[in-house]
Amino acid sequence: MGLKDCLISAVEQKAITREEASFLADEFEERFAQNRLSMGDDLAKAKARQELEIQLRAEAAEARRRADLMEARRLGVKGFLQDYRGRDGKANVFEAAMALLSHYGFRGASSVRGKTEAIVIGAQKNLDKVMYSFERKGLLGRRANRALQSDVIKELHGEAAGDATAKQLARAISAVFEDLRQRFNAAGGAIGKLDNFGLPHDHNRLKVKAATRAVWKAEIKEWLDPTRMRNPLTGQPVGTAGLDQALDHVWESIVSNGRAHLQPSMVRRGQGAIASQRQEERFLVFRDAASWMAYNQKYGKGDVVQAIFGHVNGMARDIAAMEVLGPNPGAMVEYMKQAVTHEVGKLETGKPTLAKGAALFKDSQAAVAEYRIDSLWQALRGRPEVASGAALTTSNIKNVLTGTQLGSTVILAASTDPFIAKAARKLAGLPLTSSIMDMVKLVSKGNREEIISSGVMWDEYLHVMNDELRFAGPAVGSDWSRWIADRGVTFSGLKPLTTGRKLLEARAWQKTIADNSKKTFAKLDPRFRVALEGFGVTPAHWDIWRQAKDPAGFVTPRQIELNGGAVQYIDMRSAAPQIIAAEAKAVAHRDAGEKLAEVINSWSERSVPSGTPNARSLVTGKAERGTVGGELLDFLLQYKSFGLSFTAMQLEAVGEMAATRGGGTGWRRSGMAYFAPLAVMLTLGGAAYLQIKALLDFKQPEDMNPATNPGFWFRAGIQGGGFGLFGDFLKSTENRFGQSVLESLAGPGPAAIGDTVGLVTGPLFAATRNETANGEEKTFMEKAKPGRQGVRYLRRYTPVLSSHWLTRGVYNRLVLDNLQWLTDPAADKSFKAQIGLAKKNGTPYMVEPGQLTPLGR
Repeated sequence: MGLKDCLISAVEQKAITREEASFLADEFEERFAQNRLSMGDDLAKAKARQELEIQLRAEAAEARRRADLMEARRLGVKGFLQDYRGRDGKANVFEAAMALLSHYGFRGASSVRGKTEAIVIGAQKNLDKVMYSFERKGLLGRRANRALQSDVIKELHGEAAGDATAKQLARAISAVFEDLRQRFNAAGGAIGKLDNFGLPHDHNRLKVKAATRAVWKAEIKEWLDPTRMRNPLTGQPVGTAGLDQALDHVWESIVSNGRAHLQPSMVRRGQGAIASQRQEERFLVFRDAASWMAYNQKYGKGDVVQAIFGHVNGMARDIAAMEVLGPNPGAMVEYMKQAVTHEVGKLETGKPTLAKGAALFKDSQAAVAEYRIDSLWQALRGRPEVASGAALTTSNIKNVLTGTQLGSTVILAASTDPFIAKAARKLAGLPLTSSIMDMVKLVSKGNREEIISSGVMWDEYLHVMNDELRFAGPAVGSDWSRWIADRGVTFSGLKPLTTGRKLLEARAWQKTIADNSKKTFAKLDPRFRVALEGFGVTPAHWDIWRQAKDPAGFVTPRQIELNGGAVQYIDMRSAAPQIIAAEAKAVAHRDAGEKLAEVINSWSERSVPSGTPNARSLVTGKAERGTVGGELLDFLLQYKSFGLSFTAMQLEAVGEMAATRGGGTGWRRSGMAYFAPLAVMLTLGGAAYLQIKALLDFKQPEDMNPATNPGFWFRAGIQGGGFGLFGDFLKSTENRFGQSVLESLAGPGPAAIGDTVGLVTGPLFAATRNETANGEEKTFMEKAKPGRQGVRYLRRYTPVLSSHWLTRGVYNRLVLDNLQWLTDPAADKSFKAQIGLAKKNGTPYMVEPGQLTPLGR
């Protein structure tokens, strides 16, 4: 019986589908056609059948392994959903499902987000020398040692570069890559080992598509080594004969994002099993370092450093998802959604249930729960794009505005951060003492490097995880626009301040654990123990921690890992007992170290808020990037995600503080004892910010008497609470950026687009109007006022100068006022209007507009 007869019989017996039979027949024909080039038909057919059989057996074995892993995780997820209890001691299956995706404490387990960041931290502490070698330096933020990058690439490809530093860095990178590969495979993946592989590529899909299939294939063939390219499952070599067909498959996968090889079915299409999605990125093997760099320059994304940490962060994200949710996390998310809606259905019918009733969504609780789980998962994996060009353009606009408009936000952060951190420490049961000098010491290079090496996140290297710029939201988009955003928050001092405070809080946790190392887990301060248990920390974890004090007196993830040794990923079924014991110890220490990293990194968000995917996804939902709705929501969130995240965190904190006091009126007193001091101090911090900002604008401080100006303290409270934009409107018609209430509600992006378009259309429309003065028609300059419009635009959007706390006042008075005198015939009238508005708002100018000019009053 021939192969086709076998396939027909299998379809008739319903062993396989017609689509699968067609796919197998096509595979056989392609292999037969390839083999017959070098042998007779009979031998070619026999070899094609043998190759296909080897592949199918390997795929079947791998499928069984993944199915076993998936079922094991399903049982684990099911148990967590059933056993979870909220702060009120009652079941809450929806809160449990959301907790497995992302939480910041008090949920009793690791989350996908938390584990992702912990794995990244683990990789970063072993790449500390790489990060220090290539960190951004100088005024322009260029990466240090750029010439060293090519030598590192040579070493990664097995070529001697003749540089000891490059060899050391390449060895560290290879070790981390290999550990991530083996851990990915242990979680259900199938990435083959390849010595001197180099680096995977992040292909620029648009560039590959624009080159056309023929051109791309012709170019890349010159750079590849087909003798080292292997089928990821069977390990069979591709060889020169099979290269052409393989490149067809790769090109189609790149330009279609995998859609070209999708097998249609009546099952909802998702991202599929993550376990099978990282094979192709290591499939292409380049001849040497020069070939890799040539391809990366023409068809890749970013520089060498981005390629290194993009791979690390992407692997960490996938490993975490697989370890928490199984080899096919998307399918597990669907399972959780169905489990939640099933329990909601039982709630609606009066049956015993694990669901908690929600008065706000009483009639649509199941649909809302599904929507929220989907939106949070989508935020963690990266929102899909419908129109890549549109998404890129709007992202670039947001980045430019971030680098242009947040120059004075560091004053607000400096005024409020200490109080937020103190409240977070109180919530976690940590000592409350710390000083600004402690933070300054930690920002110094030596201490900073030591702390990051111990196991603390270095945000600069989170290239592929939608880096969260504080107060601004995720920074995605082109490299040049992200550079503008990065330089803006760096020049203002916001980034160094945020880094210093996070290092300070990390050290506080490491020191507190060390100080309590003589205590058993049960004897810890109850609030501190609850904070640890909120991430699933057990007495076993604590016993490993308390024995991992480093020479400096801190308990760190690095020391925990050193105490346990490296994980070898051995086959536990056949190894000797002593090797099994050593491996079990290493795995336990790695788990304990990552628990510590997750605890510290998650609590740093409470101490130094930046913005969370939980809060962002509440607004963006499932809206795709590149759609009108998706982009409008992103614009809406700019500068507001921080306030949303901070508010959500504090509401949760009040509830947790209240829950520790039991029922009756005690819970109210406990919650208010946490909230009231924080609210007072944040209001004072907001007040300081308002007054300093007025002085920097050469205005007199505002009246702070509650009896005569009660609105001041209301605005101060809003500013301190993270919603500063809205505080700007209580006594004015424009905010600090010159935008109206409606413009700010829509976000700064639409306002900037409108202002940019208005530079051209405004004068054109003005020229068509009939306006007279003293019986004579006004000139074009009098009607259009292009000079005034241009100066207003520069005041809003000049990078750094227009918003930086050191330059904004001087730039406005010395540069823009003089420019307006030169270009605006009615400049004096405009200046008088600004002076009058400032007096009306209670902050008259000390140096009035137009005063420091040749024509000034």
